[in-house]
Parts: sequence; C-alpha cells; structure tokens
Amino acid sequence: MDEPELDLIAIDHLPSMLPEESSEDFSSQLLGALMELPYGRVWQRALELFAEKAAAANK
Repeated sequence: MDEPELDLIAIDHLPSMLPEESSEDFSSQLLGALMELPYGRVWQRALELFAEKAAAANK
C-alpha cells in the first residue's frame, strides 16, 4: 500500500491520572473557555482554523 499508515494516540484519562491540584487547575482553565461558547476568542480561532483546513482538504 502506498498510503501512509494512520496513527492515533488518545489520552482521554489524563486528567484523572494527574494530582488533584493539576486537575482542578485544568478544569478551571477549561471552564473559562467553555463559558465563552460559541463567541469567545478561543472558539473563533478554532472555527477559522477548521474552515481553513476543510477548504484545503476539499482542493
């Protein structure tokens, strides 16, 4: 096969494996971004990047 293999690494349990303080800090930072949905700066940048990559994939 000439196509490269697809590799995926998913770490969905990472926050549960960190110390309590790190987990609390992570969740407090994430909560701020979630509360800005869908108009916050983080989400607008994510939408712009998604649109850019989707347009490039459709070429």
